[in-house]
Amino acid sequence: MRYEFISELEVDACADYVWEIYSSPNFPTLAVQFLQNILKSKDILEGDGYTVGSIMRLVLLPGYCLPPFKEKILTVDHDKRLKELQTIEGGYLEMGCTFSKTSFEILVKEKSSCVIKVVTKYEINDDLATSVYGHLHTYFDGCVTLARWVSKHVTEKNARAAN
Repeated sequence: MRYEFISELEVDACADYVWEIYSSPNFPTLAVQFLQNILKSKDILEGDGYTVGSIMRLVLLPGYCLPPFKEKILTVDHDKRLKELQTIEGGYLEMGCTFSKTSFEILVKEKSSCVIKVVTKYEINDDLATSVYGHLHTYFDGCVTLARWVSKHVTEKNARAAN
C-alpha cells in the first residue's frame, strides 16, 4: 500500500529567499534548532549535509515512536527549488515500510510570496499497514513544523527589514 501526505504553506516572502534557507549549508543545524522539541540530533555521516549524496542520521527525542534513521539527499534542484530525501536505513524502514521519501518544494505564488510544499511518500506491505499507519505522521508533522518555522522566520525578518 502506498501513502502520500501533502502540506502546502503560504509564506509572505519571495521563493528565492525561502529556498536559500532550505538549500543552505547550515540547514541540518537549523533543522535541529527549529525542531528542538522533536529532533534530538541530525548528524552528517557522509558529504556536507546539503548537497546530493549527503547522508545524515536523525534521532528523535524520547516519546516519538520512530527509531533513529538515515536519510540521503537525492535531489537539490536550484531551478525548481526542490530538495528530495530518502530514508535508506532505520526509521520507517525498520517499522516495515519498503520506501520512505520526503520532498520540499518552494513554489512561486507572486513576486513576494510563495508556497512551501512538503510531500512525504511511504510504501508498506498491506499486512503491516494497520499497525504502522498511525506512526506515519511523525516525520511528516516534523517537516510541516519546520516549514512553519521557516515561514515565521522569513516573515519576521522581512518585517524587521521594512522598519
